[in-house]
Amino acid sequence: MADPVVPRAGTLDLGLGATNDRSVDLTLSPPDVPVVSPVSPVRRGRLLVVVTDTVSLAAAFTLGALARQPFGRREGPKLTTSLTHELPYIAVYILALAAYGLYRRDGRRLRPSSFLDIGPRGHALALGAILTLAVSALVHRAAGVAKIGWAEVLCMTAPALLLVPMGRGAVSLALRGNDAQKSRVVIVGSGMVATSLANRMRRCPDIKLLGFVDDDPRLPTAELLGTYHGPISSLPSVCDDLRVDRVLVAFSKTPPTWVTDVLRKLGGVHISVVPRYFELVTWQSQMEELHGLTVMDIAPPRLGVSNRIAKRCLDIVGSSLLLLLFLPAMAVIAAAIKLRSPGPVFFLQDRVGYKGQTFKMIKFRTMHVGAEIVKLDLRARNDNDVDGPLFKLHKDDRVTGLGRFLRSTSLDELPQLLNVFIGKMSLVGPRPFVPDESAGIDGWAARRFDVRPGMTGLWQTSGRSDLPFEELRQLDYAYVASWSLWWDLKILWHTPASVLHKHGAY
Repeated sequence: MADPVVPRAGTLDLGLGATNDRSVDLTLSPPDVPVVSPVSPVRRGRLLVVVTDTVSLAAAFTLGALARQPFGRREGPKLTTSLTHELPYIAVYILALAAYGLYRRDGRRLRPSSFLDIGPRGHALALGAILTLAVSALVHRAAGVAKIGWAEVLCMTAPALLLVPMGRGAVSLALRGNDAQKSRVVIVGSGMVATSLANRMRRCPDIKLLGFVDDDPRLPTAELLGTYHGPISSLPSVCDDLRVDRVLVAFSKTPPTWVTDVLRKLGGVHISVVPRYFELVTWQSQMEELHGLTVMDIAPPRLGVSNRIAKRCLDIVGSSLLLLLFLPAMAVIAAAIKLRSPGPVFFLQDRVGYKGQTFKMIKFRTMHVGAEIVKLDLRARNDNDVDGPLFKLHKDDRVTGLGRFLRSTSLDELPQLLNVFIGKMSLVGPRPFVPDESAGIDGWAARRFDVRPGMTGLWQTSGRSDLPFEELRQLDYAYVASWSLWWDLKILWHTPASVLHKHGAY
């Protein structure tokens, strides 16, 4: 019997029969074809970033000039004089940012850079400062214009280190809901890896997933439900019709040489590839060239002594400051819990932490007294809500009205700052499991016990309780294998946004 004809666009019946609703809950954007504009979204976004950087640099130069004002003394240049001499050098800084690829870098990334990705920006601004000194010296010698010295350049550059990333972050946040600014993505492949990619992109507000192409979309493991655009050979025409910004290559049964030939025909479309052994590759993996062949290093999944000291210092300082900051709010929450339902204010629960040792994790009580006693009776309902050994119900009748609010806002976890301060937990780390959930974690996944569990982590910023158990294990391993102080700061930076969006909070 001939295979059934698969429609070019629409809902693809993969013939899987009944499946778990949670594993296939994937709503893809319709394959709409927008009106073609004379300027592509990528170029329009790049122009917007240039304008934003120009405004940010102008503000930084103005702050630097204000800092050098005499304030009552007769000596020193006037503000207008300083700005007249210094503002033209914004062009030098813009050229330095462009030289570091900071206007094309985000175009080549699947997602824009974070506020805390300050390395390249800092280097570019430092280069701009050096070039400003050189250009100023040349202009002074050729035209006799007043020369800009080290003090002026320092005052110009220091505010820019903060204002430039802030300006970019503000524009990115303002445009996040704009459909025209979303990166339009098509996936090559339809198996488990493609499904995992689709589920992750669904949680990214700046990505619009248009569907997938594959020569054999009826793979037994395929759970990617959505828009099917045909075989891989049709990818160039699909990219033209849908104005695709990026193609994300997952795994397919099609021979890699055939896929490579098709990808080479895409022209200006950006291509991202999920590497083989992606479970081992982390963001700290390094690439090097071996006579034209790219070789990738796998970062060792362990923390050195200096890293542990730095992480512990961050925990002590951070938890102390946050306890002082949230102490009034914690007092109000404690009083509300006491007034709204009988029982203690705090809830102590055994969790497995560093080196597999059990400790008492403290939270605000969000359930009625005796909720743990009926937990075994709810296991059947739990199997329909989450996979793996985790216990989490979407609608748990044991939770109080106030408790639902505390959970959705993560305010119930504020007392864990005490666990962080005394060294049982960390501000950032793997999710702390109860003993029966941790019992089945062994092998490579047991690397999660090499660090202290965290109040927040990759699981918090990637989907919280909506994450499949296998993805949660992989995130914990990736965190341990790729740890850096900057990564902890980035996770802390993104945590408030994840909490406010309330994805996976129940």
